[in-house]
Amino acid sequence: MLADKIVISAKAKDGSEGLISLSPELGNYTINFPPTLKCKSGDLLTLFCPVCHQNLASSKHINLGMVYADDENGQRFEIFFSQIVGEHSTVKMVGDNVELFGNDVYKYQDHFDKPRQMF
Repeated sequence: MLADKIVISAKAKDGSEGLISLSPELGNYTINFPPTLKCKSGDLLTLFCPVCHQNLASSKHINLGMVYADDENGQRFEIFFSQIVGEHSTVKMVGDNVELFGNDVYKYQDHFDKPRQMF
């Protein structure tokens, strides 16, 4: 996190790179792209941790990235999100509890256990 944004390193298919910033609010798909990153809606980005440079790709689906997050009570959960520019899909998993967010999440919901809540 930097200020009130999540910062992730991104690489486009043409090799251009840059740091993108995202809202930490699940279901808020506001993203700031730097001018150095040449991408358009529908492009698959490769996302990395900006500190350790670990690839954030998920084993659930080639289009999904994954990060761990902790809530205010210290409970750890997994956040899966689309790496496709303009696609609105986020999944929050805490143990067996699955929460789905975004208009495009239906594309990936079969890759998760039966969802209990949809937002």
